[in-house]
Amino acid sequence: MKRIARIVLKTIALLVLLLCVLAAWFYLGVWVPHKTISDSAQWNPDYGFKGEMPRKKIRDACHKILWNWVVGGHDAFLALEKVGNKDSIRCLIWALRWQNVMHRKDIANEEMIECTYGHCICALEKLTGMSFGGDYKAWKNWWKQTGRHLPFDEEKGRLVLPGGGGL
Repeated sequence: MKRIARIVLKTIALLVLLLCVLAAWFYLGVWVPHKTISDSAQWNPDYGFKGEMPRKKIRDACHKILWNWVVGGHDAFLALEKVGNKDSIRCLIWALRWQNVMHRKDIANEEMIECTYGHCICALEKLTGMSFGGDYKAWKNWWKQTGRHLPFDEEKGRLVLPGGGGL
């Protein structure tokens, strides 16, 4: 009987520990970053930034949301279009991959496509000056072969393309 009680207690302790880890991930990886970029006193998708929140803090919150594969990346895409940097491009290409999966599902169900897919593509196009639409493989190949080697102009908020080409 004591052995069964110990097993039950260890199982309960393990479940509680797992629940705590999950709660910590949700708080630090989802709640805090979303709060950072969606705080109405700091960020408004229609009007941009207000207040004195550093661009890096907003950018880091956006990256955390997208790298954690959080489906609610709408505001993160909008914010990165305005404050993104070279690191943001890799993050956006990663996000485009899972946006493509959701986009294909929506088309198959003949449902309305979420605007987040378009925002992801717009942010990529703005930061890179390139246009591959929603083609994840084209973006990924371009980044591996060319994009990652290009300098990023912080003032213009985009990559510096050879010969000034691009959008």
